[in-house]
Amino acid sequence: MGLGLKTFGLLLWTVALSVVGITLFTKGFLLNRLEVPIKSSCEESPIEGGGAGEEGGETQKKGCWTNRQFKKAIILIVDALRYDFATFNASLTPEDALPFQNKLPVLYELLTSRPENSALFKFLADPPTTTMQRLKGLTTGSLPTFIDVSSNFASSEVTEDNVIQQLAQHDRKVVFMGDDTWTGLYPKQFHKVYAFPSFNVKDLHTVDNGVLEHLVPEMEKEEGEWDVLIGHFLGVDHVGHRFGPYHPTMGEKLTQMDGVIRSVVSKLTDDTMLFVMGDHGMTRTGDHGGDSSDEVGAALFIYSPAKLLQGALQQQEGQAVSQIDFVPTLSLLLGLPIPFSNLGMVIPELFLTFSTKNQTNNPPGYTDWAKNITGVEALRINAYQIKKYLDVYARLGEDLPKDVVSKLQKQLAEVDNAYQTAIDGETSIDDTFAALKRAKEGYIKYISEVKEMCRKVWAKFDMVSMVCGISVLCLACIASVCITMQSHDRRVVYNLEKQLSGIAVGVGLGFILGIVSEICTNGTLTTSSLAPFMLPCLGSFIGYTTSAWSNKSSKQTYKVLELWRTLKKQPVDWMVATMLVGWNACGLGANSFLINEDAITAFLLQSLVWSLLLAANFNRQSAPSKEQTQKRARAEKNFDIGRYITRPSLLLLFVVVVFSICVRLSMFFRACREEQWWCETPHFLKSLSTVEGGHKNARYFFAAACMALIPVSLRLFMSKNGNMDSVTPTVLNVKYALPVAAVCTSLYWAMQALPQRVLDNLPAWEQVILPRVVYVIIFSSFVSIVWKPLCLLLQIDRNYYGPDRTFQNGGRDRQLSKLYNQVKSRGTLPPKNGSGTSAKDEWDADTKRIPAVYGLATVYSAASLVMTVTCSQLLALLLGDGLAPAVLLLLVQMGLYLEFHAAVKRTQARKEGLSQEGSTTVLSQVPWPVVVGWGLMTSQYFFYTGHQAAIPTIRFESAFTGFYGDFDNNLIPAMLIGLNTFASQVLFTMSLPLLLVWPFCRGKWMDKKLAAGHPGNQEVLDELQKGEFVLHEHPVEYRLNSLRLYSMFLIFNIIKLGGTMVSAGHLRNHLMVWNIFAPRYVFEGVSFLVVCIAMLLSYLLLLRVDHTLASWVGKLRDYCKTQ
Repeated sequence: MGLGLKTFGLLLWTVALSVVGITLFTKGFLLNRLEVPIKSSCEESPIEGGGAGEEGGETQKKGCWTNRQFKKAIILIVDALRYDFATFNASLTPEDALPFQNKLPVLYELLTSRPENSALFKFLADPPTTTMQRLKGLTTGSLPTFIDVSSNFASSEVTEDNVIQQLAQHDRKVVFMGDDTWTGLYPKQFHKVYAFPSFNVKDLHTVDNGVLEHLVPEMEKEEGEWDVLIGHFLGVDHVGHRFGPYHPTMGEKLTQMDGVIRSVVSKLTDDTMLFVMGDHGMTRTGDHGGDSSDEVGAALFIYSPAKLLQGALQQQEGQAVSQIDFVPTLSLLLGLPIPFSNLGMVIPELFLTFSTKNQTNNPPGYTDWAKNITGVEALRINAYQIKKYLDVYARLGEDLPKDVVSKLQKQLAEVDNAYQTAIDGETSIDDTFAALKRAKEGYIKYISEVKEMCRKVWAKFDMVSMVCGISVLCLACIASVCITMQSHDRRVVYNLEKQLSGIAVGVGLGFILGIVSEICTNGTLTTSSLAPFMLPCLGSFIGYTTSAWSNKSSKQTYKVLELWRTLKKQPVDWMVATMLVGWNACGLGANSFLINEDAITAFLLQSLVWSLLLAANFNRQSAPSKEQTQKRARAEKNFDIGRYITRPSLLLLFVVVVFSICVRLSMFFRACREEQWWCETPHFLKSLSTVEGGHKNARYFFAAACMALIPVSLRLFMSKNGNMDSVTPTVLNVKYALPVAAVCTSLYWAMQALPQRVLDNLPAWEQVILPRVVYVIIFSSFVSIVWKPLCLLLQIDRNYYGPDRTFQNGGRDRQLSKLYNQVKSRGTLPPKNGSGTSAKDEWDADTKRIPAVYGLATVYSAASLVMTVTCSQLLALLLGDGLAPAVLLLLVQMGLYLEFHAAVKRTQARKEGLSQEGSTTVLSQVPWPVVVGWGLMTSQYFFYTGHQAAIPTIRFESAFTGFYGDFDNNLIPAMLIGLNTFASQVLFTMSLPLLLVWPFCRGKWMDKKLAAGHPGNQEVLDELQKGEFVLHEHPVEYRLNSLRLYSMFLIFNIIKLGGTMVSAGHLRNHLMVWNIFAPRYVFEGVSFLVVCIAMLLSYLLLLRVDHTLASWVGKLRDYCKTQ
């Protein structure tokens, strides 16, 4: 096994340890609640003597548990129907109203003209406010858990008792039309199904038009063809995702829904109820998924031509009911058993009256006596159904607090005694009426307290798994630190194979021991088994440390005292970087820190970079020589402003100032969290089609210019360094394919700027052809980089181009002569200390036969830059035109940081007057503070490419870039959304090799300024002028420093991930855990996995380039031997 694969094996092991740690922690933190498999039935009423349909077997006529009040129901779900979309403000004129205001006047008209037949409620959803979870709540009456949000893209059949199954079980015919999510949840329960694809948020009309086509015709069919009609409209939700609630298209879509409701109302019969509801709301940007008031506040409108209420609903504006209250309400109104796992409460206003108005001479409420009895009876049935569920759940699980459950059951018994007293008829009417009101209030209180109790304990945390996950992550961090430390010593290469063998043996023995111990302990293996995960991790760590410790050089490395001495020798910038990383990790436990994490990350980054500048200037200073003192005195007498402003310290200062300006400019592209009430959505994050007037053209051409600059800049860089002279597939892609991709991307953005109606009328292939062309180009570019990564030209006839581009800085003939003669005479590349012979004596008289190599000085960076630019073009396409400037700004900031790093490293190499080997070591060792800065930039541009660690900020529309309609599976949309969300992580991780190779090819602008201060040492200068080819001459240092770089970057990400883990675990009972801390952990966990995948791919590309270069040098050696 080669050295490269050995180092890759160590890196892969640390990544695997980290992934196991994430898996174990997630397994303990994000658990599904316990589902009770029992179903409710008519024969088993929760109360004694219940079951209205038992007499004469007339269940269909009389109903289960209580008499049914309606025979049929029509349920219209307007996806994302926020509460204020359904209200009406009579004081607003059409010109003053916002696009979503006063667009459903039919609701207002029915509420005012028929108050006893209609009611409007604020319909409160339980987070997460994603469609599939809301549909589960609306049909089962149960509360969701946070982990359920992950299944929003892959609906699975609901096995828990639910109202749809109860309808089918009691021979009620349910006809469904609309969002095909329902068919995944209930594949066999519907009598008829008209399902339409739902995932394409750019499609505003297909689902709605399909429902309109079948809704009224199904209503008009003869008796017995249907009992419940369900229509799920998606247009409002899709308009919100695509344009937001303030776009005129929202008004058009809501007006369409107004017409739908009118047509349905006109055909209702007295035995039918109409429910119009939203499954969730939406934010001001049109997104949903969190728990802000706009997201959880949907609307519920109820209407029937028959009398629904005993009087006008005496409700305050915005009176709220929970969404799970719909389940018991619908069940009892239709005479069905309430689903067994329901925790919702019947809506009291639909069952109770308690009128306070005197009618004739009877006491208050006398005329509503029978109605009140029925209403309280409904609450009683509801309460005992929940009690029955609690009893069963307590037997199956142990997470419910027994003392609280016992207290609640006693409370229910007391309420039931009051109810029995009221219906005995042994007291006066006034006392009986008062007892009924107390019973009503008692049942409502009991149901509400049970729901709150379950809400608090629903997510059952497995602390053992959580602690094990954090422990394994700590092992991964310690292992990465050990690998980083041992990579300083080149003697470790002789011990790497032994370390890998120790890891393999530890994994095998640990896995076997884990399985045996689990079987001996529990008798079988289960999904909750921890030993098969923990013991292999622990065994591999022991195997690694044992093997590493056995190495003589490693013994010194791992001594505690030696480690402490090493830490004490670290410079100030190293300590500053470590402190910033620790502060960042600790801050993840504060909700205020997470809410403002975008600005804090930018502050930490700028603080680090300025500290690096101060450290560079401090370390550069040394006692001036006599010659330097005299030269400085002469310069002071002859003051030259040009010489002054080009001093090395001022040049570095200029780079850092421009870098800081880039950081400030990037803030124009950040998304707003709901908690950031002061934040306004940036202009660049709005859809281009929503931009008015000339601003649209200005933004488009600005985005197109930014997109064009990316491949043009790459081409200029490669041309300057001789990498564009060859005709390899990679070079051809850079010359032609990447510019074509930029043009296609810009044209696609122009198409997206068309008016919505024009765009929708275009054929499907025209809407997707341009992005698909880009995908093909990007894929071909990836293939060419892997297949032929070198951008080199070997020219035999040197008169063709001349010798001035063979090496960096002019490619001097003396360097070329050394390369040629030593390869020819020894079959190897030039030795580290030169050939010992003058260049003049070695020069071949026939210079035309000496091979000229173009692009050799940037052989590694050229491949990495092509990969970076290719990824950036793909990500810019997915991010959209508004964020194209952010992608360009990211690349500019990355380049400035690399130039700063290269200048500092070259200064250090020249200042110390090192040998050739020493200069290579200095340049190739990337310091810890530089890696921290790279990691902070990764976090910075996560926020400043339009993202936040919150579900509503996920840009789902990116899944349809180049695709129209549905997908056969969720892999492609998941990949596209993931690339959009974690674009920064992909770009910076794939560009990680540039930190290693950039000082060898760039930072040259410091050389001339520093040459006078450090004269002589021509061998070091020659070494620097060879560029990146020097790395190939020192393969051991190159491999070990590559491993060291990747290990340090992994350490940075592990610390961040560990901070989110500890915060989420410690604050698991915090009020904001599911709104802030849990989403932050989920985003960080997925981000870490993306970084790990990109790290491994990037490292393999690094090995591929070096392997290809070795083959190329071998061919050059063979040629030289023939001369």
